[in-house]
Amino acid sequence: MNPLTILAREKLKTKKVTAVMSAKGGVGKSLISALFAVLHSKREKTVLIDLDIHGMSSAKLFGIENKLHNITRDGIAPFYIQGLGIITLNGIVKDRYVILPGSNRGDVMESLISYSDLRNAEHVVFDMPPGLSDEILILNRVTKYNPMIVTTPSKVSIKTVEQLLQFLNDIKVTPKYLVVNMAYINYENTIIRPFGDSTYAKKLSERYNVSLIEIPIDPNIEDFVGRIHEYNGEIIKKLSTLL
Repeated sequence: MNPLTILAREKLKTKKVTAVMSAKGGVGKSLISALFAVLHSKREKTVLIDLDIHGMSSAKLFGIENKLHNITRDGIAPFYIQGLGIITLNGIVKDRYVILPGSNRGDVMESLISYSDLRNAEHVVFDMPPGLSDEILILNRVTKYNPMIVTTPSKVSIKTVEQLLQFLNDIKVTPKYLVVNMAYINYENTIIRPFGDSTYAKKLSERYNVSLIEIPIDPNIEDFVGRIHEYNGEIIKKLSTLL
């Protein structure tokens, strides 16, 4: 067995693991990952690992894109913000773009897990890259995990996400939640659904026996990019109902 796989398994074997996933890009997965990790960090020792190595959005959301991880004898030391540990490739390449062929991408992801210092983590939250490729296979190799699937109400997003649900169903992994992000906006106590209602998402959740939660649009969220840990608006309040 690949030594990296063995090391990654060892790092995660006693941890609770949540993988925030979507087969579709642009659905707000990194934002959901960040806020979900922030919520859990208030209850247990949590580390967010950004495996979306092309977007590296976590660093931008938390305002750490110009910082570098300390490398110690125990591995890559997480950045800590209000008790939440964060590990990102951005903390190694320092906000430079990264172009990786498929085979190298998998190695980088597995290395990021293997060499992270997770000694103090009870719960590891992965922000997974969009799509169906090496990333999910790597995660399956190294740990058992609870998937959280993110979509929008869009039919295109729903149809794409269903492929992910089919795959998880085939490998006997059951997601607990289907998160419909950007489902509605509450304007002066009137609910407006700019991307359509969640009819298709509800049918999908019933078909795969997954609980559905709708997350609102909050126009104020942009003000918290770079300090997302300070956000206390409607999105995180809705996510807190999952705890």
